[in-house]
Amino acid sequence: MAKKKRSPRTVVLCLLLAAVMVGYGVRLFDWQVLHRDRYTSQSLATTATYTTLPAARGEILDRYGRAFAVNEEAYNLVFNRIYLPDDRLNETILTLTHLLTAAKETWVDNCPLTHTLPAAFDEEANISPATMVRELGLAHYATAANCWDAMVERFGLQEYSDAQKRCIMGVRLTMLVADYADTIPYTFAENVSLDTVAKIEESSQSLPGVETAVVTARRYVTGAIAPHLIGDIGPIYSEEWDELKEEGYSYSDLVGKSGVEKVAEADLRGRAGELKTVRDSAGNVVDTEITRQPEAGHSVLLTLDRNLQSVAQQSLKTLIDRLSTSGSKDSRSANAGSIVVLDVNTGAVLAAVTYPSYTPEVYRSQYDTLLDNSARPLFNRALSGIYAPGSTFKPATASIALQTGSITAGESIFCSQIYRYYKDYQPSCMHYHGSLNVVGALEVSCNYFFYECGRRIGITKLNEFCRKYGLGVETGIELNEATGILAGRAYRESINSYWTDGDTLQAAIGQSDNAFTPLQMAVYVATLANGGTRYRAHIIDEVRNYDLTQVVSKTQPEVLDKTGISPEVYDVVKRGMLSVTTEGSVSSLFDDYPIHVGGKTGTATVFDHGVEYNNGLFVAFAPYEKPEIAVVTVVEKGGYGSGCAQPTQDIFDAYFFYGGEAYTGGQAGELLP
Repeated sequence: MAKKKRSPRTVVLCLLLAAVMVGYGVRLFDWQVLHRDRYTSQSLATTATYTTLPAARGEILDRYGRAFAVNEEAYNLVFNRIYLPDDRLNETILTLTHLLTAAKETWVDNCPLTHTLPAAFDEEANISPATMVRELGLAHYATAANCWDAMVERFGLQEYSDAQKRCIMGVRLTMLVADYADTIPYTFAENVSLDTVAKIEESSQSLPGVETAVVTARRYVTGAIAPHLIGDIGPIYSEEWDELKEEGYSYSDLVGKSGVEKVAEADLRGRAGELKTVRDSAGNVVDTEITRQPEAGHSVLLTLDRNLQSVAQQSLKTLIDRLSTSGSKDSRSANAGSIVVLDVNTGAVLAAVTYPSYTPEVYRSQYDTLLDNSARPLFNRALSGIYAPGSTFKPATASIALQTGSITAGESIFCSQIYRYYKDYQPSCMHYHGSLNVVGALEVSCNYFFYECGRRIGITKLNEFCRKYGLGVETGIELNEATGILAGRAYRESINSYWTDGDTLQAAIGQSDNAFTPLQMAVYVATLANGGTRYRAHIIDEVRNYDLTQVVSKTQPEVLDKTGISPEVYDVVKRGMLSVTTEGSVSSLFDDYPIHVGGKTGTATVFDHGVEYNNGLFVAFAPYEKPEIAVVTVVEKGGYGSGCAQPTQDIFDAYFFYGGEAYTGGQAGELLP
């Protein structure tokens, strides 16, 4: 039987098959024999990613180690992309939002779109509409509806209800801005309850990549005590993110927004740690390791005495409540004020009170109400409120007049009530005082006497010394402060006006355009009390490591200026201020007081909606023989200064006497419980 002849097509196919088999064989030989080690290594290859571990924020304490702002344990819900598949993200978000809604808890949603349709921009959101438009890659003129549609498409939300779409896109957009990635976890919810944590743990199998992170949360233990000074922390806003990202912040970090929390941010924030996660070529996690432990931030000790701050706040509130209900037309409108207590020999701020005040809880929950309050409780009057000093300015005028030889200590000036030196301007004194020397003029606060002093000194020389006292000059404190206004030609020129001789007379008694912060006035009184050295005001005493065992930095007293006024001049001026408290208008409070006090009252006329009021002021220092602290009290619409002196006595009681015994309170660095 003849053999069947193979077709050319069959031969070609057999040859091709043989070639393929030879190729596979050669390749296998290369893998398994010639380059076995290299390909074995590749099959076992791993990849490592690094994520940040947050550090505890440093605490804020008073000069004796008593707490203002501390940390407490809290729980955050965090998305870890290493374990959370992208295709399960939307359902995970919905599951968690339902759970948190039922528990009456919130989650992070910074999307600047309203929750109701048609969509509109929400300008109050932490992410600005402009940032949202940029992140979505839309034209700058994109509408809210355009942004909504873009997110529905980008995040795959077509099958969800409108409410679900808004819920998911709010989280997804926030995640997008936060640069959520394998190396950057996302904080979905902050400070959730233990009940919620337990429910998350129970559902862990159905919520892969959702982790409970134990973190530190800020707690302001003193409530309404010094909130303007301590400040607050908050989330990173979109306009801050680009800069802070370069400084190593994560989007979910909280940063200082105001007060000490803001100015001491670099010390308080600490240094984040680092977690290394190793995955094999299939994406499975095979190892985790903390490669850098988080380092807690430094603790900041303030110059404030927490107890003294509390006494000052309560005393000022009591005074204003009493004045406003007294029925007197001079003080019944009293509703706000400030007190500053300063160490005269260092410039350290021991207390700085603003009334009315608020608590951090109310600040967060009722911010709009506080903002709309006509008494402006959010305004830091101690550092930013500017007030005419009234007659509390007269000790400065007296010292300048004596130093320049414009008057002598023994010289008497006759007060005939009407000052008639100028024909076209003849201001009056409150009373007819007759013949007075400078000590007597300070005791009775004679305007006539100080009109004459101002005329002889002249505004140029008067202001030269006032700047050395720190009036109309920033005090140098670490927090934001107002500069104030020093009356004179320079200020008038700045407002396109002119200066007259009559203005000089008014400036010499603390009127005209003069307006200073309570802190500036405290610096002035402290400078006078210590003999003419002006120190930089400061509120940060020292920075220590987190457990307070090591001093990182210490604020040293810094001299900013010296008045050049002689000790003999200050002796005369301080005798006049002593007369105010022993013979004058506040002698009922201080004549029999255990220590001698130098003081000066002030009454300054102000206008509110066309109605005339008087602000009441009282400044003092003690002990008279060797001054330690200066106190300034300002009560808006408080009437006469003599009626505003009670808080000063309460402060002296707390500082010098404690429960009838000598008040020691410890020394800076000697930390109390």
